[in-house]
Amino acid sequence: MKTNYTFKASIIAIFAILFTSDLFAQANVRILRLDPSTNSVTLKNFGDANATISGYWFCNFPAYGQVSSMTGVTDLGPGEEVNIGSTINFAPADGEFGLYTSGSFSSSAAMIDYMQWGSAGHQRESVAVGAGVWDAGTFISVAPPFEYNGDGTQNGVAFWSTLGIDDFEEGSSLRLYPNPSNTILNIEFKSVITDGTLEVFDLLGKQVFVQNIVSSDGISQIDVTTWDSGLYLIKISSENGEETKRFIKQ
Repeated sequence: MKTNYTFKASIIAIFAILFTSDLFAQANVRILRLDPSTNSVTLKNFGDANATISGYWFCNFPAYGQVSSMTGVTDLGPGEEVNIGSTINFAPADGEFGLYTSGSFSSSAAMIDYMQWGSAGHQRESVAVGAGVWDAGTFISVAPPFEYNGDGTQNGVAFWSTLGIDDFEEGSSLRLYPNPSNTILNIEFKSVITDGTLEVFDLLGKQVFVQNIVSSDGISQIDVTTWDSGLYLIKISSENGEETKRFIKQ
């Protein structure tokens, strides 16, 4: 009888653990990427439970659109993402984007994510502040397309950066290494620069470093030891044009 009781107790404990784990599992859908030039939006579920997104809404005041009218994808599992061609338009120079679980656009309870770029005057900023997903008077200052680089629990402009296509092009004229780094960042130039400028910006658009580049066809080094940890944009301007790459300070 004792053995049977122990077995039953073990089974009950296992079911209790499974039930509790499922009870506390939550979906967490966030805006991952936005390209205003193509009205392309990528959503990602950072949570550990399935999310039904077909009833979600996009808002760029005064335009609105339901996700179900933009994509046939109805659900996102944990860690899954979907790229959506938005039926509402975004202006590269100035705009806002709110993600809602319903069409109650003035409700902070319905808003689950938000971003804005450009300048003041956006209608849904106050809703985002009330929802705790944005700080009043802050704007993404980097160039689009935009990419969220947080872990799903972090909000605000500090976690938005430029999704630069040069990061993926084999024909890039410069290389950063090691990346990430916590001491010295090497910048290797693949072509001669006779008159150029190297600038570094943080995610708020503040210039944190600048130096001239003259007759460089080798490697420049930057000591980043004292920099705050996070993501930075390295911009090279020269007679060859402009190129921007991302760098992570550990």
